[in-house]
Amino acid sequence: MNILNKKEKIYYFLKERKTLSKILLKLLIDLILYNLATLISVLLRFDFILNKTFVHIDDSIGFIENSIFLILNILFNLPFHSYEFTSLKELTDIFLSILLTKLINYPIMYILIKGKNFSRGVYLISLLLSLLFLVGFRLIFRFINEIKIKNYKDINRRIKNVLIFGTGILGEKILREIILNPQLGYNIVGFIDEDHTRIGLKIHGKPILGTINDVPKLVDMYKIEIIINSNSLKTSDNLKKLINITSKINVQLKTVPPMWEIISGKINIDDIRNVELEDLLPRKSIKINNDLIESYIKNKIILITGAGGSIGSELTRQIIKFKPKKIILLGRGENRIFDIERELKEKINFHNFDSVICDIRNREKIFWLFEKYKPQIIFHTAAHKHVPLMEKNLDEAILNNVFGTKNLIDASINYFIERFINISTDKAVNPINVMGVSKRLVEIMIKIYSDKYKNIIFTNVRFGNVLGSKGSVSEIFKEQIQENGLITITNPDMERYFMLSSEAVELVIYAAGISNGGETFILKMGEPVNILEFAKSFVNLSGKELGKDVRIKIIGNRGGEKLKEQLWSEKEKVTLTNNPYILKIEENYANLNEEIFFEKLEILKDYCYKFDYKKINEILRELVPEYKIVYNY
Repeated sequence: MNILNKKEKIYYFLKERKTLSKILLKLLIDLILYNLATLISVLLRFDFILNKTFVHIDDSIGFIENSIFLILNILFNLPFHSYEFTSLKELTDIFLSILLTKLINYPIMYILIKGKNFSRGVYLISLLLSLLFLVGFRLIFRFINEIKIKNYKDINRRIKNVLIFGTGILGEKILREIILNPQLGYNIVGFIDEDHTRIGLKIHGKPILGTINDVPKLVDMYKIEIIINSNSLKTSDNLKKLINITSKINVQLKTVPPMWEIISGKINIDDIRNVELEDLLPRKSIKINNDLIESYIKNKIILITGAGGSIGSELTRQIIKFKPKKIILLGRGENRIFDIERELKEKINFHNFDSVICDIRNREKIFWLFEKYKPQIIFHTAAHKHVPLMEKNLDEAILNNVFGTKNLIDASINYFIERFINISTDKAVNPINVMGVSKRLVEIMIKIYSDKYKNIIFTNVRFGNVLGSKGSVSEIFKEQIQENGLITITNPDMERYFMLSSEAVELVIYAAGISNGGETFILKMGEPVNILEFAKSFVNLSGKELGKDVRIKIIGNRGGEKLKEQLWSEKEKVTLTNNPYILKIEENYANLNEEIFFEKLEILKDYCYKFDYKKINEILRELVPEYKIVYNY
């Protein structure tokens, strides 16, 4: 499926034309050198007298020979190699290409001219000169390029010695790119690899020096300052091991994206970046069915609530690829909606959207919005999510998360939308805080409405903690390190599930496509992460030394925080989907009395407007019996 925009299509078209021009130029150079060898061989054979009867360049014989040469040249991939990286294999290919050309052409030429105007001496000399010219040209080109690089390095620049971890395709591509970009000031000393049998081998002249365990010794021996990770697999044990080692010996660790994320297949300098926490998550990217997603998004009007937030904005970016008719960006904060507006217009060149500043608690405006735009699919991400803050503001958490969502659901039913995808959280499982119980109430509402209105597909999607989102633990740690070098955590045994914003969004749009209504989907998130160990890794990745530059302080529970999160409860049934990274949760609501449920919701709303936190919690316990109140009000 082609999902490139016009600018991307033009870029890749021009890039392909530029590549084709280079290939044709290399073929032309080789052809000129090959025929120049023939001319000079005639001169050498006849004492520097050009006997034109023995020069078969511009006749039918020359056409046949040149055609054979060009075909073999291409078959041996000679025009596809970079002169800067001329290797022994390429020199061997040049020899074979020329030799086969002469062997194939010899009987053809001899038959056509019947032995007249033919000199075996000229033919043999031209073979040797062709080899000399083609090989010599490449070696001279490589030599000049290496002199340029050396001269560049010598001009007032401090060179940094570099090791590359990984000897696969990606490692070789990194080496090539660094050699072609001397402005980086990188000197590749060699490679390290976990396969000890490869030690001693060379890649473009750079040796494989050892394994990860040899890093401290190699750093000291070769004065290494940077290690670049080229291991594209997201099984991160080796990367964690590297982080632990490099944090103790003052070496900077960098990485590149996995190979499947590099569309062009070529590493760029901008791809080489510092290692980030998401690189440590032990999962590969979720593979989704693009055709399935496009089938329900293409030419549809999409409403995204909380569109200025981390998940909402990432949803917008990804949904654009599937050609919606229009996107409605709904948000309460004007600054963040303004930011995503600018990005869509200036960076992505997408203009089929409208922005609406609105609080989802404003029922009248929500219905006006549905009347005006007639959205067909709703992605609902807007919510209050900060646990300790919401524990002190129960009324706001309930009015926004529960009744704001109910406004959207009621409008969706009234205007006959197709799909409603609600973003939930793992904190909704056996909740002990108002943020979690508010999201649990919404999950129950989604199930009720799904059973009642079969024409609309209502779906819940549960998230773990999203790395890098506004207010997430990684962002808090970053700010704390910058401000005073003091990271605070509540309990050394606290664990959390983590996911990337891209993973979260892939989960949302995939779930919307496979849902039949009423299900809750979650990402198969692997093992939970210990927050204390997470903090230590964060310090290492920040280039700081724990205990010297940064301290970690245990401050105790701030209120309503679980020690360990759950992805599903004991009464929920978990099944697999056709995607190995997506789980489906179903729950039996047979004992739920719908009429009583909504009556109690109205009572809950009244107590919220009276700011009666005691009564609010009492009603919440009646609505969600598993809700445990741990915060002291």
